[in-house]
Amino acid sequence: MTNFYFHNDPSELPSYSKHCHPVQIYNTHQYDKTKYSVASRALLDTVRNLGVQIDTDAIDLITIATAVTAADTFEQRETAADAWSRQMHLHIPVKDNSKWSLLADRLRDILNFLTGDQWKFTFFKSSMAIPKPKTSSKAEEKRDTLKGLNSVCLFSGGLDSAVGAIDILNGNSDYRPLLVSHAYRGDGVKQENIKSLLRSRFGELSYSISPSLKEDLKGKTDTSMRGRSFNFLAMAVLGIVALRNVNDDSKISTIIVPENGYISINPPLTRRRIGSHSTRTTHPYFLNRFESFLNDAGYNVKFINPYQFKTKGEMLAECKDQVAIAKAVPLSVSCSHWHREHIQCGRCVPCLIRRSSVYHAKLTEDADYESTNLQVVYKEREKRDDLQAVQTAIIRLNKSGDYRSWLRQSGSLPSDADIRRKLESTIRRGLREVEVFLKAENL
Repeated sequence: MTNFYFHNDPSELPSYSKHCHPVQIYNTHQYDKTKYSVASRALLDTVRNLGVQIDTDAIDLITIATAVTAADTFEQRETAADAWSRQMHLHIPVKDNSKWSLLADRLRDILNFLTGDQWKFTFFKSSMAIPKPKTSSKAEEKRDTLKGLNSVCLFSGGLDSAVGAIDILNGNSDYRPLLVSHAYRGDGVKQENIKSLLRSRFGELSYSISPSLKEDLKGKTDTSMRGRSFNFLAMAVLGIVALRNVNDDSKISTIIVPENGYISINPPLTRRRIGSHSTRTTHPYFLNRFESFLNDAGYNVKFINPYQFKTKGEMLAECKDQVAIAKAVPLSVSCSHWHREHIQCGRCVPCLIRRSSVYHAKLTEDADYESTNLQVVYKEREKRDDLQAVQTAIIRLNKSGDYRSWLRQSGSLPSDADIRRKLESTIRRGLREVEVFLKAENL
């Protein structure tokens, strides 16, 4: 088990060793890259730039999210005994260490489900001063952009989040959202290009955790990013707190998570893909448990996925502004390998679902792909794994028709029988979209 120690003050951190990884967080002290790894170096400035006081509990939550994201990035899966499930013990400074210590076991269980790892948490009293909002004219202008907003919407630069933002801001929605974006390298331009298509007024909060290893460990990071939605949702909660304080309205609570129902469930295509290839970043079981956890911690938020029972193709075809979504498609990113190569591969499962959805919606322009011809991909042993897995699932399920059992393999489902039937129908239709697309590609 690796012990990760987090602190804003480097004098409070232990030295690095094989099983002890010190990480300096925030920018309150000078940073020595030869001694420590680092995360969220600029995050407090991002918060202060909002021009509004942020509650202590919200700072605690993004500190925890910073720690989780850093550990998830720094601990390589290949070092685990089974080359997958890592064991990580996080020591995190928070203001309300008593509350978080009582919630530690629930947090552990939620993250175990989300990432497939074994987490452990120890919380201790933080000595860091709570950041005060800036009083500059720029911060005041930023503060003014939050007035009148009543919700937060996750905005990643992906195709689903583009549909979500367009439906709200180019349609007749009652939501007036703050768009929260996590800006990985290269994502910012994509996000800004899509935002230019939005017609109604919205707020913006773009942030980055930016975990970076100490100098002599560079390059030894994990790329599976299974815990990414945890920090995304934590920052969304901070956005809710900012909106409440600016608008003096404690009832603001809605966090919109736009994700198609098929990829939300993301059932494993083959038995060997259970866990390792099936992400759970917006699985309803995770979202429901995390929402309950947050509310028991006093945050009073509500996660809503308006597309839980829609396929990606249906999201595109039914988008309220077809002109805008047609322009957004080539600007958006869906690929699981995008952050490695900065071009969508065209052959991973997210790319196959994306290409199938574009075909289903009869949209003529898509983004560039490294692999456009899937018949060529099928002949390349090192590139065809995802394609063959999809084909295997299609053949198996066409034969058995047992979508219900397949659905359950991705995790626990809501107890409501009608919701389970709708989820089953959604994944059936989602896989059918891919099947139709592959036949069109002569596969």
